[in-house]
This record gives sequence, C-alpha cells and structure tokens, in this order.
Amino acid sequence: MSMGKRGKTTNAERERIAIQAQAERESMIGEIPGRVVSFDPVKQTITVQPTYRPVHDGKPVDMPELQEVPVRFPRAGGFIMTTPVKSGDMVTLRPQMRSSEEYHTGGSHESPKDTRSMSLSGMEAFLDGGESLTNPIENFNSENFEIRSADGNFKFEMSEDGKFKIVGAEGNWYELVAQLAELLAADGLDVKFGSSLGTTHALQNRAEYTAIGAKLRAMVL
Repeated sequence: MSMGKRGKTTNAERERIAIQAQAERESMIGEIPGRVVSFDPVKQTITVQPTYRPVHDGKPVDMPELQEVPVRFPRAGGFIMTTPVKSGDMVTLRPQMRSSEEYHTGGSHESPKDTRSMSLSGMEAFLDGGESLTNPIENFNSENFEIRSADGNFKFEMSEDGKFKIVGAEGNWYELVAQLAELLAADGLDVKFGSSLGTTHALQNRAEYTAIGAKLRAMVL
C-alpha cells in the first residue's frame, strides 16, 4: 500500500470519490417523524416541525418548520377514512422522488417543475404516527380489529368470526340492543280490554322478538 496519499491536495482519486459519495448519501433526506404545528382542514395541509435534528459544526440543530405539507388520508374504492388532526400529533414525513409541486397545482407527476429529489420541500405527511417505542399504544388488542380512542375506552371492535362491539359512553351498543330484544321476547304483557276487563291480549310477535334477540346475542363480542 502506498503511503502519503492523504492531505489537502494529495488525496487519491478513489478517496475523493468515496468522500463525495458519503457526503451525498448523508445529505439525502428520507422518511422522518414530524410533529404537527397546525392543520388546515379545508386544504388538508399541515405546518409541521420535523423532529430529526441534523448535526452542524458538531451541534444538533432544529430543522425549519415545513409549510403546507399535504396530509395523506386513506382513500380508495369510493371511500375515505378521516380523523381529526391536532397540534402535537405525530406524523411520518415522506419525501417524493421528484418535485411534486406541479402535480399539486394542477399539473402531473410526469412533468416535475424542477430537478429537486428527496427534498424537504417535497415532503408529504402520512397519519401512521411516528412515536418512539417508549410510547406504545395503550391496551393493545392483539385478538381483534379496532377503531378506537387513544386510551381504548371507546371503540368499534370486530372479531374474525363476525362478532362486533361498539363501545360508547353508555356501554356496548350491540349488548344494549340484544338486551332490549330479549326483554321484549320475555315480556308477559297482558292488555285487558272490554267492559268487564276480562279479555286479554298477549304480545303477538314474541317468536320474532326471540329470533331477533338470538341473532343479536350471537353477534355480541
């Protein structure tokens, strides 16, 4: 191995190329978490503070707040799933391979306005969180599908075998409806009528109430 190749003007060509490639790689921006500063529900864009802090001159520094970052909600097949976006929420920021400014102003992805690539200015926000492993989801349900509040107290839950639970402030909706149908089916209501009050009339649809109650009960999770 030859020596004496390092220095301000004596680096070997392969070393200069390696340093340039490393610098370019380290300057690239990939996916990073960010914290919502504000949300515009009309435009569906956010102002967001990236939480990643690059190091300059040996010290970590804050990245600038990003303005008018598009927020991506699940949207397919004629359906959209939305959720409120609040200040302080975590999002995942994903850069675009090419500038998307033209696309978002009525153009197309095929005609980028400039040659920006993997740029902070091309970030889009995805609502899949960004919290660290020190802040896991509370009361995680490892058995069933859920759409729920953060603490899990209120939720829509569905099991693989077709049972359901909708839990609100007053309890499980399916449980309450099943109880109502069961009470109707079990009710021994007699309605007396006539001058002598001696003729009675029982519930005519008791069998149907019983069948409905059984179906509801079978779906209660």
